[in-house]
Amino acid sequence: MKDDSEKTTATSSEGLSRSLKTRHIQMLAFGGVIGVGLFYGASVSVQLAGPAVILDFIVCGIIVAIVMRALAEMTIAEPTAGSFSLYARRLFGERMGFVTAGMWWFYWVATVMSELAAIGKLVQVWFPAVPAWVPGLSALILFTGSNLLVVRVFGEVEYWFACLKLLAVGVFMLFGVLMMVTPLLHQGGPLGVKNLTIGGGFFANGMMGTVMALSLVVQTYSGIETLAVEAGESTKPKQNLRRAFRTVTWRVLVVYIGSMFVMLCSFPWTYLTHHTGSPYALMFARAGIPVAAGIVNLIIILSGLSSCNTGLYGGSRMLFSMSRQGYISDGLGRINRRQIPAGAVWVTALAISVGILITYVDPNHAYVWITSASAFASLWTWFVILLEHAAYRRNLHKGVMGSEVTSARVPVLSYIGMFLLVGTFVFIVWSPLTRVSVFAGVVFLIALWLSHLLRTGSRG
Repeated sequence: MKDDSEKTTATSSEGLSRSLKTRHIQMLAFGGVIGVGLFYGASVSVQLAGPAVILDFIVCGIIVAIVMRALAEMTIAEPTAGSFSLYARRLFGERMGFVTAGMWWFYWVATVMSELAAIGKLVQVWFPAVPAWVPGLSALILFTGSNLLVVRVFGEVEYWFACLKLLAVGVFMLFGVLMMVTPLLHQGGPLGVKNLTIGGGFFANGMMGTVMALSLVVQTYSGIETLAVEAGESTKPKQNLRRAFRTVTWRVLVVYIGSMFVMLCSFPWTYLTHHTGSPYALMFARAGIPVAAGIVNLIIILSGLSSCNTGLYGGSRMLFSMSRQGYISDGLGRINRRQIPAGAVWVTALAISVGILITYVDPNHAYVWITSASAFASLWTWFVILLEHAAYRRNLHKGVMGSEVTSARVPVLSYIGMFLLVGTFVFIVWSPLTRVSVFAGVVFLIALWLSHLLRTGSRG
């Protein structure tokens, strides 16, 4: 990979505006990860695994840290909007680059679909008569407009969305700790670490329950790699990205593992089997806050909007990069006078709108169906990033690529990460709850592979 000089420019080599600052790119990545999956979907994971779900969050956190470390090394050497898809093309051939880009675009489309489905159900808490697809459609129109504005405006909107989520999780963890150390906010029932062993023990639902929840936890971490895609629109990319990769990774790990630990210690996990809704809302309710459900519900909706905002951004930039690499129509690689790839934004939004139709047909199952469909795409992306890093290190020591990083030839951590990802994939296949995600993901992967094969013949 080439070693671009470090300087501030108004426009990147792709023609995109370099107007995202360090705080923007940090919060864009943070906002993309912290969505409905954590605030709303965590209860499903806890019900499946019991207290052992904390192990799933730790294992997935280790995988994320390894992936982000590898991606940081390559992205700092060459910050570009195509990121890991461009690296895949250079290291493994055109077809691999095309498939990787397509799978990541599919991941974000499916993720935003599921977030919109969840937003519709959450709005019905206040307005039961409103069809679930109506809030989703309204949200899609809202953040499509946000993405068509000047990039810095989009970054500013997402920055404050992400700050709100960070504040919400911080308040949640603070109240949880207060419940454990003082009786003032306690409404009865056991508190503290002993909650990790009651209701059937730590592995209350056995290893199978823990395995089934693992794939859902993977979904909650997915999207953090968007940080690398933002490189094409970052001011002083190398300086900003080096800091951003380090802070975002640890921030996400603390928020996820910390909030889950606090939640499990604040009330027995079996409480979730008798009460519906977000575990965050349930904890505030147990703290004696009458308006807790409404406040948390609003925060979850805003979190979903934030994740959708980032998802449309990431998906459209990947389409833009695919067009610039010659994979798809040239029209998707054009930018408007605001230096926004408007065509890529509209096409990605149109694909997401299919989720509105699915929500219209079956609003009660749309979230679970669409969420599971994106699991395989997440694992594929992370695995390819680690493969790229291994190849990058080999080429680096052969003198083929340049980098500021002095690294060992064999990336041991990347190989460990690949091993953990393969194990996670096996568990997803094993679990009947998430097996459908494998079928949906593999079908889309094969479709991408065949479409490129038919277009280019035997050329790889």
